[in-house]
Amino acid sequence: MKKLITCLVTIALCLFPSTTSSYSQENWVGSWSTSPVEFSVQKFFGNRFKDFGLHHLTLRTVIKPTLTGETVRLTFSNTYGTGPMTIDAVTIAKTISKQRIKVHTKKNVTFNGSKKVTLRKGETIHSDSLNYHVDALEPMTVSMYMKNTEQLKTFGLIGGTTYISSGNQVNLPATTGVPMVLNGSFGEYDVIPLFTGLDVDRPDASSTVVIGDSTLANDIPILYSTKQHLANVHNVGVLQQAIKGNRLCADGAGRLGMAYGESMLKRYERDALNQPGVKNIIIKVGCNDIIHPNCKSMMGIAPKVTTKEMIDAYKVLIRKAHRRNIKVYLVTRSAWKGYTRNILNKGDDIEWTLEIDQMRKDINAWIKTNPADGYIDLDDLCQDEDCTELRSEYVTDGVHFTLEGQKAVVEKLPVRL
Repeated sequence: MKKLITCLVTIALCLFPSTTSSYSQENWVGSWSTSPVEFSVQKFFGNRFKDFGLHHLTLRTVIKPTLTGETVRLTFSNTYGTGPMTIDAVTIAKTISKQRIKVHTKKNVTFNGSKKVTLRKGETIHSDSLNYHVDALEPMTVSMYMKNTEQLKTFGLIGGTTYISSGNQVNLPATTGVPMVLNGSFGEYDVIPLFTGLDVDRPDASSTVVIGDSTLANDIPILYSTKQHLANVHNVGVLQQAIKGNRLCADGAGRLGMAYGESMLKRYERDALNQPGVKNIIIKVGCNDIIHPNCKSMMGIAPKVTTKEMIDAYKVLIRKAHRRNIKVYLVTRSAWKGYTRNILNKGDDIEWTLEIDQMRKDINAWIKTNPADGYIDLDDLCQDEDCTELRSEYVTDGVHFTLEGQKAVVEKLPVRL
């Protein structure tokens, strides 16, 4: 009888293989990503957004993957939604320019076999795997149609350009919308609704997460990926997980509220450790922990933090990564003398002082002897011997990098970590 049962079980397994077996063989690695934040387009886009109404909208996002693959999946997040969000249709296609796609490359994206999916409040979901070829650094377009966007609160604010238009235009060669780009004296934000990741099935590859604040929320991840490909390193995806205004120890505070994101300590698990295929993490965060509490506009809003608290926080990040055999590389806090944070042209919001800057120097001294797997020293990007002020050609306002400054940072990143 025992032999008979064993034989029947064997036959059953052959006829009806496990539904999880194919999934377990997939090796997802991040090729593109953006960090979700809580943001209200109604509040900050005002009438321009209301002109389109809150119903029947197409959101077409152009991104640039960093890792080639033949099988892909997309990630969508309703982390900060106030209720369920339904996506009524999603397509992926290769990009010609801006809102225009190569129609013959367009494919429907499904979720458990359906073209429509509802994300519960706080939920993040992956699409079904799709046989679709993506090339590293070649622009891709993801188009999403939603009948109702009233409770839309979850957005990425870096890493792609989204065009918003009325009606269902996901299958059209070109949409007729306007870019969802928020400009102001507080910076520029690329508004990306719900869409937070594109992964490829690559058992031979891994990903590197670039995570931090506005000094990384730029083209540094793409420039770094380009550097790797030029050096014939084609098996590493570089993921953009920086958030402008982000802090290490405290949630972002200020005029844009939670658009500055939760603290690194809170979002680290989601935005770094849990990224598909991550093997290395590059961290540059902490400037805003020092600067924001000393800004006139943020007095009493942005909590102060001590040097010890910051160092203890870095240790937590390193320790959590090492428990998962992930390597961590810290970038020194860059100099900021000359930065005034002139918000809304209302005058200087902060004045650099030796006393305030000493905290940055103490943290940098610790970073250079820290228990991480390495560090990237940005002191030689300064124009003075005391390393307090970045070279003028590297910065737009004393702290945020120009394209030349971004290239200078990438030059210091080794091709292989």
